[in-house]
Amino acid sequence: MPMWDSSPEEFIARYRIPPGLAKRFQCTAEHVEARCDGGKDVGPNIVAACRFCNATRHKAKNPADAVTYAARVRSRLANGRWHPSQVSAVFTERRADPAQ
Repeated sequence: MPMWDSSPEEFIARYRIPPGLAKRFQCTAEHVEARCDGGKDVGPNIVAACRFCNATRHKAKNPADAVTYAARVRSRLANGRWHPSQVSAVFTERRADPAQ
């Protein structure tokens, strides 16, 4: 799934999406083990994640531990299913319809 890191304008134009949706795909630094759980600000504990995933990961009633979450990420990415289907559909539709 694509992300942007410095300026959303090119991303918005490329995928023809509204700015509000584009904001979800801003690249952020995600702590694999959350700081509130003792995670450190060190390279092996920080990965790239879109703003949406970074903001919602720990909001679950029972958030997964770092190892379980990493396995889920790998599995979903391998199957091309990281984002909810309605979000993934936006990118699929935009690529399939050059008139948009």
